[in-house]
Amino acid sequence: MSVVLPTLLGLAIGLAATPASARYLDIEDVRAMAFDKGIVRLEEIELNRRRGIWKVEGDDAYGHEIEMKVDAVTGRIIKLERD
Repeated sequence: MSVVLPTLLGLAIGLAATPASARYLDIEDVRAMAFDKGIVRLEEIELNRRRGIWKVEGDDAYGHEIEMKVDAVTGRIIKLERD
């Protein structure tokens, strides 16, 4: 029991520190992702640090609006919507 408790406490502290110490994708990575998804004109790229999400808005080659949200740590596209 004396070994398990410090280990669990260490894991809990490590997990709590992960979001604050996580490294985010930089803006150039997100721009490249946007272009890969068909955005040809960027209107806005914004990082919400509290949520860890990049928000991207722009237009495709036909003038349709595209909104994309990207997990700033993993690079996973959370939302991709075309209007």
